[in-house]
Amino acid sequence: MPKEFKEAINEMPFNLTVKRNALKIYAALLTKKHLENSLGYFPVSSAYLASINKRYYKIMEYFIEKKLIDYYKKAYTDENDIFNTVYRKAYNKELGITAKYRFLVNVEAGDEINVDMITNRTYRWYEIIEKSLEETTFPIKIKRDSYGRRVHHTAIKNYKTDFKGYYTIDAVCSQPRLLYNHLKEKGIVDPEYNRIFESNLDFYMEVASRLNFQGSNQDKRNEAKDLFMHWINGHGYVPNFEIHNLFRTVSLYLKGIKRGNYKNSGSLLQRIESKIWIDGILNNIPCDFAIPIHDCVIVKEQDADMVLNYCKHQYPNIKFKKELIK
Repeated sequence: MPKEFKEAINEMPFNLTVKRNALKIYAALLTKKHLENSLGYFPVSSAYLASINKRYYKIMEYFIEKKLIDYYKKAYTDENDIFNTVYRKAYNKELGITAKYRFLVNVEAGDEINVDMITNRTYRWYEIIEKSLEETTFPIKIKRDSYGRRVHHTAIKNYKTDFKGYYTIDAVCSQPRLLYNHLKEKGIVDPEYNRIFESNLDFYMEVASRLNFQGSNQDKRNEAKDLFMHWINGHGYVPNFEIHNLFRTVSLYLKGIKRGNYKNSGSLLQRIESKIWIDGILNNIPCDFAIPIHDCVIVKEQDADMVLNYCKHQYPNIKFKKELIK
């Protein structure tokens, strides 16, 4: 730890507990430094800092005031004076654009200090996955990514083989419906896109029909899925450009949120998905065994109906189905 941080923490006008938490926040920032860009800024999410200390923002403000760290800013035109430029912290929670910080002092030099990072904060979703992996003899390795907040663990890769006889509780046309719900909340109406869900149609089969895909129903469905994923996640290319004409309003919305980064739309949908399946369903699921696989959850046969009904009750605007893993 450099002397600038040591002196600043010692001089904090707070009690010893706050100073110890400041040490933890410094250590948390340091662990993210390897992600820095060419300007020295590295992403640090508020959720990550809050997991270290709930009042992290006071410590961060203190570090900024002492000119130990700085955050990445963007220029905006002042709403009250078009000739004036204001600078604000650049982040967007909805799109998953994380705030970025950089150190203003050299952190490569200084004294080596051991920091106790134990926070005593636990999440039920983590505990359930941990116990479920242990019960099925999988290695305990669980992490959550920053792009879409998806949870990754050791049972994902071959779950269709390893969990035969178990059941999945799955969302029907998950991401297309999540996008529909998201746009509806924002008051954005695309008549053709809305018609599919308001008429209770299968999104992928309807797209296949409207764009005149050929082949078996499964082939057409797979082609529509692939087209949707390109539409959401792509840099501009889609296998069939007619999807832009079919869903003009949605396409314009996606184009808008991709303007800063083409990955924004994919990140947005994954974050909505993860908030439902991990922070919502798994955190409160009425059973002790459950393993999430992005937009579904694996449960035991005796719990399947109960979990299905629970999901339907919690999220009535999503269609769920139960399916045996064969």
